[in-house]
Amino acid sequence: MTTSHRWQFDTYNQPVEALSWRPHELGDPGPGQVLLKILAVGMNRSEFNYVQGKYAPARTFPSGIGQEAVGEILAIGPASADGPLPHGTTPLTVGSRVALLPGRVDMCDMGTYRDVGIFDQAALAPVPDIYTDAEAAGLWMGVLTMAGALELAGITPDSAEGKTVLITAASSSMGVIALKLARTWGATTIASSRSAAKAEQLTALSDHAIVAGDSGALATEIAMVTDNSGFDVALDPVGQAFYPGLIDAAAVGAQIISYEMITGREPVLPIAQMMMKDLSFRGYTLFRLYRIPGLLTQIIDWGMTYAEQIKPVIAGTQSLSDAPQVLAELGRCDHLGKLVLMP
Repeated sequence: MTTSHRWQFDTYNQPVEALSWRPHELGDPGPGQVLLKILAVGMNRSEFNYVQGKYAPARTFPSGIGQEAVGEILAIGPASADGPLPHGTTPLTVGSRVALLPGRVDMCDMGTYRDVGIFDQAALAPVPDIYTDAEAAGLWMGVLTMAGALELAGITPDSAEGKTVLITAASSSMGVIALKLARTWGATTIASSRSAAKAEQLTALSDHAIVAGDSGALATEIAMVTDNSGFDVALDPVGQAFYPGLIDAAAVGAQIISYEMITGREPVLPIAQMMMKDLSFRGYTLFRLYRIPGLLTQIIDWGMTYAEQIKPVIAGTQSLSDAPQVLAELGRCDHLGKLVLMP
């Protein structure tokens, strides 16, 4: 048996009030599992929402938290003949450094906000050798979400040239990776932020950086930087409050990919305007990658191939022991890039 500790909560609340650090016993890894020592934890807005009951509901209480991390394999369970396998380049040897894939981590039962855990081998992914532990912990949520959304919109390494891609809320860890991917692949990129200071920082990551505090400003600024030609693809987590501006600023035949709903779930859309512009409006979650055969492998291949160009921007590393306070900080959205917890 291994004594482990993890952050858990018994009821929905703000992170500082809800989360507590508790011990529990782990057995040996079973068939198709590994025992993993956590080296760094990537933090995500979905976890801030999860602990408050604003994300997918916890299956049971107490619930763990966390979907993304990098760790060292301490022990390997027997091979399993059932279930999905990890990416073919994932090292499955004791002592290897590996990442945990969002979408295959049981956040409720295990979670990544912990010191040691048992995880399915299918949840493991390779780690770029050139990355620090913090960078490795901040890679795969961004790549699975943003490369997957770009692929859904038809933006790939072979098709991005000549396209204009808009990333709203671009100072997030997701937005930063999306900008780097699209730009690396040859697209012209536009980054939007509500903050002038963040927009200034984003000029190093994007062809254009605009300040847009509301939907009207978004449309006006996009028209200015594109000479009224608009964007071809937008990746947007803002949602309801930005949809009118996105539709106004879109080029004919553009695609708007919505991957979060920060400002609301029930927008009123101008369908006639969308019809006249021949717009495509699509929703996306990374679970699409697990439904379509071969797509997850393709996205991981892209993440490894372009690892040097898309290295995550780490906003800060803080102690795992301060997870509740850091999660509250994440919720304030004052940073640019990824917040990471270190044991």
